Amino acid sequence: MNKLLTISLLIFLFLSCKNDKKSELEYYAENQTSFFDLRNSDWTKNSWIRKPENLKMVHESFKKFGYGKLENLISKSESHFLIEGIYIKRNFENLMDSLQLTYNKPKIQTKYYAEFWNRRKAEQNDSIVYEIIREFNSMKSDKKQLNYENQFVNDTLVDLLKIEFDNDNLNLEKAKSDFYKLKKYGLHQSAYNLLYERAEYSELDLDREKLKQELNKTTEYYNAWLIDTEK
Repeated sequence: MNKLLTISLLIFLFLSCKNDKKSELEYYAENQTSFFDLRNSDWTKNSWIRKPENLKMVHESFKKFGYGKLENLISKSESHFLIEGIYIKRNFENLMDSLQLTYNKPKIQTKYYAEFWNRRKAEQNDSIVYEIIREFNSMKSDKKQLNYENQFVNDTLVDLLKIEFDNDNLNLEKAKSDFYKLKKYGLHQSAYNLLYERAEYSELDLDREKLKQELNKTTEYYNAWLIDTEK
């Protein structure tokens, strides 16, 4: 009888803890920007990123921000590289050079490059992909930041890149500015993550509870642009 009572009590306490934890979860509103799939989708299946106008916008926005600041997104070795969970068993620099050299030159294309460019032509984005590759290679060889075409730049994307990747001089003032910029764009779950779920902000003396009260809650979770890196 005592054993049964003990087991029942443990089950009750366990369920109570689970319910308490669930009730403590807080969700916040998160606008879906036009480029939201750039962060929250599988790039190998993403139709948005294959559209020429979207590739152009992303490229010009990356140029304005600075491609060099984004290179840490690519994990490289001599024989392969990894980007956004996509593993490619080729040297990154060699691949970029070869893609540029083989565009519209079927006589020198091996099977790999022929298939790559045929897929791009089928998607009708081969010319912009070639432009991106050519300009990226030029930037690497000349070691200069590329000029950008401002009419194609998405300033919201540039601002979000600055928040996430331009943190060499992160301080309390910039952290507050980042918070309010996310809030301005309606990215409240991202703003919450900045306060509580991002290691780079964790040591800063933000008035987290006060700032959290400024965010709009919602009853369900939406993927955030500024992801939780603490889990």
